[in-house]
Amino acid sequence: MMGETIPKETNYVSLSADQKDEWGMPLLKISIDYDENDDKMVKDYQEQLTEMFTKAGFYDIQTTDSKQAPGLDIHEMGGARMGHDAKTSLLNKWNQLHHCKNVFVTDGSCMTSTSTQNPSLTYMALTARAADYAMAEMKKGNL
Repeated sequence: MMGETIPKETNYVSLSADQKDEWGMPLLKISIDYDENDDKMVKDYQEQLTEMFTKAGFYDIQTTDSKQAPGLDIHEMGGARMGHDAKTSLLNKWNQLHHCKNVFVTDGSCMTSTSTQNPSLTYMALTARAADYAMAEMKKGNL
């Protein structure tokens, strides 16, 4: 079973003040952790899984929580969210940075949430849409 941690302000990405890459650019600093809601979700899906397996005739059911760190087996979302307001989001509706018009972000970071399905097709659709918009803007001389 896999669950989704809800968007929360305590999970964020920022630039490191002291660590830099080989070209002198600041490294990303990722702050993320699970919370009480995540723990409750794990407990709930373990209980539901046990109930379903019991009704299906399984026995000696043992559930465990690996307590692994966030990001080891899921699709991370929300580091550069889309929105109308540059004060609360990095990207506009075209996946274009509000403050740097020649940069488009079309991976999972533009979305704050995902369903239980693999989001790869959504990324592909967002990328095609952003590329189409970028080409139209280039032809107009806006990029």
